[in-house]
Amino acid sequence: MADKKSHRPFEIFAAIFVVAGFIYSFHLGTDALGASEAYSAWAAAKPIGAIVRTPVLHDPGKQVFYYLVLHYYTRIFGLSEVSLRSMSVVFSLATLLLVFALGCEMFDDNTALAASAIWAFNPLAVAFAHTARMYPMLIAVSLGYFLTLWRVREHPSVGRAVLCGVVGAALLYTHLGGVLFVAAGVAMLARDEFRGQRKRNAMAWLAMAITIALFAPYAPIARAQSQTLIAGHWLDWIGKGHEYPLAVKVGFSLAAAAVALWFVVGTRGSDRNDRFVWLAAWTVLPGLALAAGAIAIRPMFNLRYVAPSTVTLALLFAAAAALVSIKWRNLLAAGLPLACLIVLPFDRTPAQPWRELAAQVDAGGASFPVFFESGFVSTEGGPSVANDGFPFGYYLIPFNYYFRGDNPRIAIPGYDPASARMTIEQRVSSAGGGWLVSWKYRDALSSELPDPQRFSVVENLDGDHLRFYRITPIGK
Repeated sequence: MADKKSHRPFEIFAAIFVVAGFIYSFHLGTDALGASEAYSAWAAAKPIGAIVRTPVLHDPGKQVFYYLVLHYYTRIFGLSEVSLRSMSVVFSLATLLLVFALGCEMFDDNTALAASAIWAFNPLAVAFAHTARMYPMLIAVSLGYFLTLWRVREHPSVGRAVLCGVVGAALLYTHLGGVLFVAAGVAMLARDEFRGQRKRNAMAWLAMAITIALFAPYAPIARAQSQTLIAGHWLDWIGKGHEYPLAVKVGFSLAAAAVALWFVVGTRGSDRNDRFVWLAAWTVLPGLALAAGAIAIRPMFNLRYVAPSTVTLALLFAAAAALVSIKWRNLLAAGLPLACLIVLPFDRTPAQPWRELAAQVDAGGASFPVFFESGFVSTEGGPSVANDGFPFGYYLIPFNYYFRGDNPRIAIPGYDPASARMTIEQRVSSAGGGWLVSWKYRDALSSELPDPQRFSVVENLDGDHLRFYRITPIGK
């Protein structure tokens, strides 16, 4: 009986894993790809050399590892919506395995099971699994890095240090946000140094050195990415800096630094406490750094960038609940997933319209040009400063994924509405009609649209940061 009971958490986890695999795989190809997903397909279809250049030119902050893996994955399974998104399902299921493994490593089987159940069916996990982007990989690799770093700290060996160093480099090559989690690991090792555990952590520091050495060849590209992010994101969808008072900026920055310092030097040391401090650091510090930057410099916080923290939060919650009451932990581990399963059918994101847009253009005639705004995308209507962001037009990639016609695709400068308007009027007059795909708000778009006295402009779609217009000369 005792043996059967000891295997029960693994049996229940196996059932959760199977159900999660079904939910993650359900309706993968129903909705059209979003713009960012289409960029994944576009990058994966390139030759290897071009893939390495893609993050710098067109997708700053997202590193090459995901695109390289997706490149070989799609060579086997193709570039359909199902194929592209199925790799995210694979990494999402890998995350579930890692949550269970980390829970077993740091606590016990039942806490690992509770954390796995809490994470498996929450809407965030399902949304990531259904998206052909690098975030499921970022989560899985980040958890793998946490697990290997914890193991090399607890059971030092050269082999574990090498493995941890390689996984850490993979994390940095997956997304620039991986720096936040490597930094959290450095903070925890520094905490051990203050507690006099230098000898214990020699192999962990070796792992850090291996991570840095493996990432060093890519450092010039990462530096170029950072410059692009600084130059571009002042203009793009994240938005411009808020005008907080200087006292607020300084105060929040100092408070964030104090919290980070407390994690390093202010927490007590014990085996049980170490587990909670490490999980809390992984959960809190990356988001805190982005929040401080958002207040002091410019908006930069996005939940996707700290997605791994949401997973460790589930493990932290399960472990903390067990300290209060095993009964309540088990009830929460059953009740929260059930609530999520009830909510999931009502939590679907709006379908992307690219199939319908492609069908409209196809029905309108092959001679009508389609216009796309170049430049960084802005939530505030469009930057007025010349920039080389998305020189072919941000929305060209998702459009081309679904449209195979011969219609001319023309990039117009999103930062220069007068020039864009002149180009639209000339080409539409010559062709007898045309289409405009825009990410701007109506107010910002008005100066770009052609003269209403000479052209008919019909809005065929008003979506989220997406507007679609049919433009024809009056009288035709």
